[in-house]
Amino acid sequence: MSRPTTTPPEPETELQPVHPHRLELLQVGLVGGGREVTFNAGLNHIVGDITTGKTTFIRLIRALLGTMPKDLPPEVDYVDAIRGHVMLGDRAWKIYRPRTTTSDALVEISEDESEPGREALSVRLPVARSTHTYSTFLLDRLNIPEISVPQARADPTGVLSPVTMTDWLGYCIITGDELDTEVFGHKRHFRDVKRRWVFEIAYGYYEPELARLNAQLRHLQRQLDSLEHDAEVRAHFLKDTPFADLATLDLQLAASTTELDHVIEQRRALGSAVTDVPGVQQAREGLLAARSRRADIADRMSRLQAQIKDLNDLVRQLGSQSARLTRAIVAGEWLVDFDFVVCPRCGNDVEPARTDPHLCYLCLQQPRPAPSEAELLSEQDRIASQITETNEVLEGRQRALDRLAYEATRLDQFIAELADDLDQRTQAFVSDHAAQIEHQATRQAQLEADIKRLREYADLLRRHEQQLASRDELEAQQEDLRLRISERELSRYDAEENIKALEKRMLEYLQQLRIPDLGQELAVKINRKTYLPEVSGRSFDELSSQGLKTLVNIAHALAHHTVAIDRNLPLPGLLILDGISANSGQEGLSFDRIRDAYRLLSKVAADDSYRGALQIIAVDNELSREIIVELVERVALELTQEDRLIRTPNLSPTSEPEDVEL
Repeated sequence: MSRPTTTPPEPETELQPVHPHRLELLQVGLVGGGREVTFNAGLNHIVGDITTGKTTFIRLIRALLGTMPKDLPPEVDYVDAIRGHVMLGDRAWKIYRPRTTTSDALVEISEDESEPGREALSVRLPVARSTHTYSTFLLDRLNIPEISVPQARADPTGVLSPVTMTDWLGYCIITGDELDTEVFGHKRHFRDVKRRWVFEIAYGYYEPELARLNAQLRHLQRQLDSLEHDAEVRAHFLKDTPFADLATLDLQLAASTTELDHVIEQRRALGSAVTDVPGVQQAREGLLAARSRRADIADRMSRLQAQIKDLNDLVRQLGSQSARLTRAIVAGEWLVDFDFVVCPRCGNDVEPARTDPHLCYLCLQQPRPAPSEAELLSEQDRIASQITETNEVLEGRQRALDRLAYEATRLDQFIAELADDLDQRTQAFVSDHAAQIEHQATRQAQLEADIKRLREYADLLRRHEQQLASRDELEAQQEDLRLRISERELSRYDAEENIKALEKRMLEYLQQLRIPDLGQELAVKINRKTYLPEVSGRSFDELSSQGLKTLVNIAHALAHHTVAIDRNLPLPGLLILDGISANSGQEGLSFDRIRDAYRLLSKVAADDSYRGALQIIAVDNELSREIIVELVERVALELTQEDRLIRTPNLSPTSEPEDVEL
């Protein structure tokens, strides 16, 4: 992207307070289209014959600031991108907008000048499909609230749709096919929905706080819907069952728990009664003592086995040391007097006299001291003695293990005999009480299963009651939110005052435009349901001619912007009107009406209250010489049949397309 050569407005203009919603075009260039246009502050005029590209240029300006239309004329294919130099609030920005309709296209934005001590900001933002998009950037720089509104007005908790920069541009750009037929696109359903939302946001009917409350209400409604669905499922599941009532369920659970405690106590008493049989208690005590003794023997045997394993490892280690000592003694006897007469590596002769006696004549190093044979023999005797002692200890441990193994075998036999004796003594008792024992065991298992199931049902019902209590709380919160929303919607004094100011301003402009007599006193009213203008009791669609609709549309749009500036309402300070003279009237007053329209625009643009806050671009066919003379210094672009908007490049082999730089 080439850097534009334009500069922000003159310093004296900047000394005035900057309007927070200022949107001013400084330059617009068509990359690949051979066209760049420089705009003035205040009023600008674009003039040209039909089919020269005026309306196309306006649509490309909309694309620069919003979404790219898909039905542009074929010659726009030569345009690769739209380059703009734009004032957003108090700062100038350079924008490079690729000419593509894809939602993930990246728009390059760079700050013209930065504050001292800070680098200029430069970002690339997607057109859509992101939390922070090109649209949200523009809204943020223009101090316009970023709000999502319900798609269906009848369902404030339904699906939300964001109000984008394109929606706000609906109040800023009026093309030639709309100026004499529609009010900001009110005949097209989706545009009309957003038109009404923009009106409510701008004039205070729909506040950001109100949007937040509606979002909370929508979230609560979803929670209530989920709770209602869960409650229906549980109610259907528990319907016509003995577990439908929590109080009854608690009584059943208490009764079953009491009965279970009674059965357990009976089984415990029955188990104690067996000790009354003669000899059973003594047999039990003897059996327990024998088993305790058997467990102690098993523990001692385990420790002895571990000790025997360690001793065997020690014997093997000592034997290995003894074998190494034997090899060392033998090697010392056979190698002590071995002399080398030749080098074992290279084969050259070596003589003992080649070095000092205390050095090795082969490697020329000091020999390491070696233990004497007597020391080796003494160490071998010590190890042999240790091996003998270890073997003696090992034999003692093995004998102890054998004794314990014998005792364990004897105890196993004794335990088996005691168990048989105890079984014989208790068999008669068990036979006499078998039915009772079986009944109590079965009853205990049944009661435990019943209690588990009852507790699960009780937990389910308690959760159900908790959710019902939670539902009551959520419904109370919902009612409170609805009341707060209703209070905000009813408290519309400021919004009503804003609309009254709009009606008054529009009436003033219509009087200056000297519209035809409608048969009664001229009056203006904004319909509070449709937010469309009504002139002398007639709706816009009921007006008699296209010329009258054009004048009403001009006054209506201009009144919106001047009232927004006067009352600091969030509306971008840009107004583009296309085709003013096309349908202003073909009877005797057509010239006067056209002149009145341009004089009104010039007067408003020159007003100190709107200087630097509102930029007006009037697009029209060729006008009378008198009007052209008045606007000659305000002509930003003049198109002819010979010089159309898109300057298509000469594709001959000897020429190249013109490189346009901003």
